[in-house]
Amino acid sequence: MKPVLGKNIKGRKVVSSGGLEIGQVLDVFFETNGKITHLSVKPERETKEIREHMDRANLISVPYENVRAVGRYVIVDFPFSK
Repeated sequence: MKPVLGKNIKGRKVVSSGGLEIGQVLDVFFETNGKITHLSVKPERETKEIREHMDRANLISVPYENVRAVGRYVIVDFPFSK
């Protein structure tokens, strides 16, 4: 995957590789060297599948290694490890 600027990911819709609409990217988290570690996603709806991955703030932390593509949408492998 090509390098991606974090600011270009915020606000994009997150969809699983299987077509499940997960939500929208609220924030991007980085290591000190600038590498993206994970995305904070606000779910569009709460299905049982999605609820299992939500934290106390009702957000989903998506590990960046689960991101498969960034374009018009952020495509992720889902479900993923917490």
